[in-house]
Amino acid sequence: MSNTRIALLVILLALAAGSCGGPAGTGVRTEPAAVTEPPPSAPAPLSWTDSVLASMSVEEKVGQLFVVWTTSHYMPGDSRRWNELMRYAAERKVGGFYFSLGGIYEFPVHANKLQAAAKTPLLITVDFEWGAGMRIGQGTTFPRAMALGATRDTALAYRMGLAVAAEARALGVHQNYSPVADVNNNPKNPVINTRSFGEDPLLVSAMARAFLRGEQEGGLIATVKHFPGHGDTDIDTHLDLPSVHYDRARLDSVELLPFRDAIRAGVMSVMSAHIHADAFESSDSVPATVSSAVLTTLLRGELGFGGLVVTDALAMQGITKLFTPGEAAKRAFLAGADVLLMSPDTDEAIDSLVAAVRRGAVTMERLDRSVRRILEHKRWAGLDRKRTVEIDSVQWAVGTEAPKSLAREIARRSVTVLGNAGGLLPLRNLNGSKLLMVVFSDDEDPDGNRELYRELRERAKMELAILDPRSNAMEYDEALKKVKKADLVIAQFVYQMRSGTMTGFLPKEVTGFLRKVDSMKKKVVAISTANPYVVMDIPVPEAVVLTYSTSAASEAACAEVLFGEVPAQGRLPITIPGRGAYGDGVRYDALGVRTGTPAEAGFDAQRLKRVDSIMTQAVADSAFPGGVLLVAKDGIVVHEQAYGRHTYEPGARPVRTDDIFDMASVTKVLSTTSAMMRLVEEGRLSLNDPVAKYLPAFAQNGKERITLYNLMVHNSGLQAWRKYYEFCGEPKCVLDSIFAAPLVYPTGDSTVYSDLGLITVGKVIEKVTGMALDRYVDSVFFRPLGMRTTMYNPPSSLMERIIPTEVDSVWKRTNVAVHGRVHDENAATLGGVSGHAGLFSTASDVVKMLQMELNGGTYGGRRYLAPETIARFTAQQSERSSRGIGWDTRADGRSFTGQYFSPKTFLHTGFTGTSVAADPERKLIVVLLTNRVHPTRNNNKLSRVRPAVHDAVVEALIQR
Repeated sequence: MSNTRIALLVILLALAAGSCGGPAGTGVRTEPAAVTEPPPSAPAPLSWTDSVLASMSVEEKVGQLFVVWTTSHYMPGDSRRWNELMRYAAERKVGGFYFSLGGIYEFPVHANKLQAAAKTPLLITVDFEWGAGMRIGQGTTFPRAMALGATRDTALAYRMGLAVAAEARALGVHQNYSPVADVNNNPKNPVINTRSFGEDPLLVSAMARAFLRGEQEGGLIATVKHFPGHGDTDIDTHLDLPSVHYDRARLDSVELLPFRDAIRAGVMSVMSAHIHADAFESSDSVPATVSSAVLTTLLRGELGFGGLVVTDALAMQGITKLFTPGEAAKRAFLAGADVLLMSPDTDEAIDSLVAAVRRGAVTMERLDRSVRRILEHKRWAGLDRKRTVEIDSVQWAVGTEAPKSLAREIARRSVTVLGNAGGLLPLRNLNGSKLLMVVFSDDEDPDGNRELYRELRERAKMELAILDPRSNAMEYDEALKKVKKADLVIAQFVYQMRSGTMTGFLPKEVTGFLRKVDSMKKKVVAISTANPYVVMDIPVPEAVVLTYSTSAASEAACAEVLFGEVPAQGRLPITIPGRGAYGDGVRYDALGVRTGTPAEAGFDAQRLKRVDSIMTQAVADSAFPGGVLLVAKDGIVVHEQAYGRHTYEPGARPVRTDDIFDMASVTKVLSTTSAMMRLVEEGRLSLNDPVAKYLPAFAQNGKERITLYNLMVHNSGLQAWRKYYEFCGEPKCVLDSIFAAPLVYPTGDSTVYSDLGLITVGKVIEKVTGMALDRYVDSVFFRPLGMRTTMYNPPSSLMERIIPTEVDSVWKRTNVAVHGRVHDENAATLGGVSGHAGLFSTASDVVKMLQMELNGGTYGGRRYLAPETIARFTAQQSERSSRGIGWDTRADGRSFTGQYFSPKTFLHTGFTGTSVAADPERKLIVVLLTNRVHPTRNNNKLSRVRPAVHDAVVEALIQR
């Protein structure tokens, strides 16, 4: 082994102190920087850490122990505060800075300038517990840790850790004082609360380990806090010194468990708590931060931690009430801390420690040990190679769509519903109901309490009342008058636990108001978007909803859960006495589709953009003048885009996503097949019934035994199509001609796709229901599903939105584009309403029907069909054909859906250029609507576009 390798190994082993891994015994990024082998005769070069350490004076070494707090707001170059920071960096040689609130560009600019002024690279640290947005407005704000706990999904915690690391490193940050590993098992804890993952040590441990693994794999030093456990206290350390009065057995099984597991998982840093623990110190005036029994005997010795020990802020009153700045720094360091955070007087503290070294109270060996750890962590973070960041990269790394999408995903998974008496949630059928939202808040910002209201107001009309610390008795009375008039009260509670304030609980004015509301027997949905424990203090509502966070993502998710746009799936990570036990949570499915991002549904957003290129090129190639493409997966519409124009005429109207298309033969599945499913399920007819049972005139020329099934699977023997419009002037002529038509092949011998069969089925539906086909499907499906622009014979008021089809040179020879009436000439002769064609719709309407079928027959909290009915109709019926019942399938592997859609896909096309496909295995829907027949039907270029689009959709899936 070379001398170089031996030297490096010795250093690493000394640092590990018997544990495995990197500078802190972490097991994370342990490979040393690449070195060039020297000639055999050359002495081994010193490591970066050793060379820096050897160059330092006592004052410089002591300075490395200190991390100075600062905001990152803009500071003029001649301001007192900026000059003070520069002095700490250049003259006092501090080890780093702890950046707090500020601007997104000021943050890295300040960091770079301070780095340039420092002899030794600075460790830039933050407390991005719920992301960069916690301190920087433009950064991503994630839901709080307790929301992650409510998801029970460690993969989300890991991904959040990675995302936080990516933004932090782009800003010039090297260490995050997160995750919180405290077990929050005390509802009265005034400082931890939603910062904790929950009350179960195993849950906290799993989430903390996943989060810190994401951080450290992202190049960010993770810090678990507040050791040895701050969860079961009722005093805020910002204000005083709390105590934990439990024996060692209890601490081992609860408070210490997450820290022990994090150390084993390779966490690089641990932050001490300003709490007193009876199990380790008999004196009530010895916080863990200055206790060698806690930091050395327990943390270093028993738990084997070899990483960086950081104190909590030494400016907190849990410390300042007991010690001077100098004394606090010296005691914490001698107890075992490496980094002394946020001293109230850094100069005094540095001078005090330097003096202690000079007089021998602190040994040089002890000082070097901590400085070496600090330098090794700086080396791990890459500060031995580069200490500044590129400002131009911030725009592409912070606050971008990917982390925001993850924040929304976490929020949606975390929202927890309790109670839900009478199935009040999700909210539906609110037409005519008077809704009132009352916001109870401890925040005096009048606009800060409206985010959830804005989200809800987009979905339903409602009044608003805000009661906050400024509200007087008159305002409470006015709010009560509004309550009396309301049918449903949505009460939002925004009582946030804020460090150093002892806030977060309901004032007596609010509890009194709530008792009056309860006496009115109003339906109430109580929502806590901050401290979840406040719901203990309110009269029993019909439902309780918890978000654990006031982030924009959490409040948007709350609205989505309330209205059933996403499923309710969060589970309590805590116990709320009188409201819910650990693990409780009412679950319900989403009512329908919603709009989301590609990432939420498992797509690579960049790869999915390829469909835009295909569609744009198709328009350029004159495959069609215009179209709309909609892609949905797992009930999430991830792509809905319009392309081209209504026609090729100069100045023609650009296509919009809400434009209306002639669906042509897609009518067969959306209308006729859906109606048949319902009637068969209800027992009002059987597929095995002869058609003549309902339409006796059909029993001509060998057709008396043809069943409804034969018509629906296209093996009846009827011819495919005939130009009835050429010799029929009214519907009766068309029907009589079909009923009298001879068979062109024996029934069941072959499969010939036939319009005539579905025209006939449409008439059977009308006979059985006693209603016109359009009225029946509208009342049973379209209107209840919210398919507001799905109809036959659309009114002239919608003409602007209707896409023109073919220029009529075939039937009436007007040489004008068919616009606003059905393109199919036989359907037009039948009055525009037929079982084979005539329906008009939009992509956003069509997806609702398809999603209902993928859902197994439910949508919007209502059941339309039984799962077995859908499975029967959408399945391949014969090995000799791909046909289902009404539907076509991809069972034979050949279709317009390309090469990837599963064999269970059910699908259909329309002559005008429309198509729909739903893949039950992937829960994937593609709706492609075009007017390819404009200006002429003699254009088959779409046949190449359709498979390319469907292949591109599947290829964009991260996991196919």
